[in-house]
Amino acid sequence: MCGICGIFNYGTGAPVDRLALERSARAMTHRGPDDEGFYLDGALGLGNRRLSIIDLGGGHQPLANEDETVWVTFNGEIYNYRELRSDLESRGHRFRTATDTEAIVHLYEDYGLSAVEHLRGMFAFALWDRRRRRLLLARDRIGIKPLFYRLEPGRIAFASELRALRELSFAPVEIDLQAVYDFFGFRYIPAPSTFHRGVQKLLPAHVLVADAEGVKTERYWTLPPEDEDSRPAAEYAEQVVGLLRESVRLRLIADVPLGVFLSGGVDSSAIVAMMAELGARPLRTFSVGFDETEASELPYAARIAQRHATNHTEIIVRARDLAEQLEQLIAFREEPLAEPTDVALYLMSKRAAQDVKVVMAGEGGDELFAGYPKYAADRMAGLVSALPQEATRALVRWLPYRQRRVQVALEALSIAEEAERSATWFASFTREERDALFSPDFLAQVDTAHPARVFARYLDEARDRSPLKRMLYADLKVWLPDNLLLRGDQMTMAASLEERVPFLDHKLVELAARIPGRWLSRGFRTKWLLKRALKPYLPPETLARRKAGFALPVGVWFRKSLQSMVADLVLSPSAESRQYFNAKNMETFVREHFDGVRDRQKQLWALVNFELWLRRRNR
Repeated sequence: MCGICGIFNYGTGAPVDRLALERSARAMTHRGPDDEGFYLDGALGLGNRRLSIIDLGGGHQPLANEDETVWVTFNGEIYNYRELRSDLESRGHRFRTATDTEAIVHLYEDYGLSAVEHLRGMFAFALWDRRRRRLLLARDRIGIKPLFYRLEPGRIAFASELRALRELSFAPVEIDLQAVYDFFGFRYIPAPSTFHRGVQKLLPAHVLVADAEGVKTERYWTLPPEDEDSRPAAEYAEQVVGLLRESVRLRLIADVPLGVFLSGGVDSSAIVAMMAELGARPLRTFSVGFDETEASELPYAARIAQRHATNHTEIIVRARDLAEQLEQLIAFREEPLAEPTDVALYLMSKRAAQDVKVVMAGEGGDELFAGYPKYAADRMAGLVSALPQEATRALVRWLPYRQRRVQVALEALSIAEEAERSATWFASFTREERDALFSPDFLAQVDTAHPARVFARYLDEARDRSPLKRMLYADLKVWLPDNLLLRGDQMTMAASLEERVPFLDHKLVELAARIPGRWLSRGFRTKWLLKRALKPYLPPETLARRKAGFALPVGVWFRKSLQSMVADLVLSPSAESRQYFNAKNMETFVREHFDGVRDRQKQLWALVNFELWLRRRNR
């Protein structure tokens, strides 16, 4: 795992400033504390920070082919590199290292731009073709590894993190007002946008080519269509287990110790079970919990750890940890944090990094196999949206404070239009709440329909699929890469730890896309097929337990121990974010939570993070 950066003055031909590359690389030393490297070729410069996982002593980057006409700086892991190497050697290529990275330059020699289609893994890389004076940027199919870039006249700069990219930019970076609006809907910024005007994310499954003719991007992979045949569920279940086991086996390849983030839920427990079956020893597991017992999943994780005799570590996160870490983590991301769980993930990563360099995580299982309750509930949208809007709103207001999930579900289900409903399920603020939150002057400068249009794009791409499969497709394109995977990359790498996600092997993703929706969720039973497939691996109580979700008890903390912190940040007359908001309505959101009238933890989290981010940015 690494951090990469670079500059290509494709239009001006100006030589690259090495000092800028060095500043950029050192801004992400945490991503690669083991090694640093640079390559310059006139108008092109590449940088790398390396976290050594495979071929610890021989994998220095940037790395070249035999005659040094192709160079690469790489972030990620290629799990099929041994098979690729064998084939490439049979074609006459000579390898100088034992790393997975070297396979990329030789693949490019044989296959050109389509080399990326041969890779099985997680990756973001930059490849320089000296003969053609061409730069290729590529990102893995699912978007596990991030890559940010900025286009300036005749120039492109790129990096694994926004803080590193900032060191390469000539022009000052302004706030993108549309991104501000979107953040208070999505909780994060959907690709290709960021909070910074002109700074973009390379989309998953895309390549970017820059040369003297300019810059262009294109997609190299997409999901297969949903099967229409009548194969039995048992056949799909057998295929799922086979591919998941293979995916776990491939991700055991490392020259350093490995561990697992274990929540006690279906996905992470299945990974532990398969690692144990495959003989991964010593097996180290790490779990996070809270003093508030209703929010903690530690007992469930402990049972799985005991079942497989793992070396198990528990971490307790408290309100003071959030208060102490929040500003530092915003600095790592250069954007507000999307989720309170970022804090817990970072602290768990810091602890895990004391024992291991690589961890497995269960990310992706919900988006592939319909694990969220919304996937089952959404089929009720026609019924609920037919009710008078006034009745639904009254019911939402009448429900007690603790019925937050029911309130959120009713708000979403009351929306008949599919794209708007999709944008509401996981939103911080609904569209109606955003209209109340922001000032009229601000709203006049943005597209208030944009969040729904983002989902509409992907729902339209999946128009030939069933309603459930359309939801899954959209979440795989938006929610997963732009929130969960970006969080996973940045919080683990902040602790110099590599995270691997077996559920997101692209072959397993393709299989899940083909499985008919009727097998994934049956009635109100989520993950029906996956749970059936995993019966030989998991105890009945794990399979039967209702999904709890990985969530910090910030609702309680914001009403009690952290209330003064929230008030100081959000209600202060000097708050820098007040210029964006309708102050009276914003204060109403805060007071409703403080007084226990309505659970506003998602809204307060967004407000607190945005204010902290603005203060840091404006220093």
